[in-house]
Amino acid sequence: MKILCIIPIYNEEMRLNDLLNDINRYKETNKLNIDFLLINNGSSDKSLEIIKSHKFNFISLKRNRGIGYSLLLGLKLAKKNKYQILVHMAGNNKMSPFDIDNVLHPILNSDVDYVSGTRFCQKDNHLNNPLFRKISIKLLSILFTFIFKKKITDATCGFRAFKIDKVFKYFLFFNKKKFYTYGYEYYSYGKVLWSKNLISCEANVKMNYPKKGKYTKIRPVIDWIPIILGYLMARYDNKKVF
Repeated sequence: MKILCIIPIYNEEMRLNDLLNDINRYKETNKLNIDFLLINNGSSDKSLEIIKSHKFNFISLKRNRGIGYSLLLGLKLAKKNKYQILVHMAGNNKMSPFDIDNVLHPILNSDVDYVSGTRFCQKDNHLNNPLFRKISIKLLSILFTFIFKKKITDATCGFRAFKIDKVFKYFLFFNKKKFYTYGYEYYSYGKVLWSKNLISCEANVKMNYPKKGKYTKIRPVIDWIPIILGYLMARYDNKKVF
């Protein structure tokens, strides 16, 4: 099967080299034919220079359009180039490319259509995770487990894989610029969770947070609102796309 992994990047010059080196090591040992596409989301630091130095396929946007826009762009390109599975992971080096196999395994070996990563299956899967973030994710996961009637252990993990033909029409369905930040991804996942025709599951992934410095670009309240609204709209807007 043709598989594309897209990685949105925004101002990650401090961590990007390590991530791209890990991807190269993963490609050397992995038997799956996975292509990688880096999407530079208007970085103002040296991220683009680093991407070019590693000779990865990439798209560079002139300004930051949001992670939701990057996901939609990557999905359209994957569909156009006849890829069958899309994987997306963060470009901040908190996720490991060696976990790509984990999110792909249920799709390649069963009838699963959509896989979302979870860092809460094992204790050492979320090293240095700040207490506030750990508690807030747990609470959101409990809330959305109740709302969608499906077990969710990690409501905000951005490590995912899915069958493009099964999900493509749905991602295009919700195309509002105000949700080009974080809400787009979670509206999409919420619709998958609520669908009676799609099979989804979680898969074990690791996420290592830096011991020092800024650990996320998600701003308290401002960016949590579109995430929560994305899920709630997916459940209650009564728009059936499957």
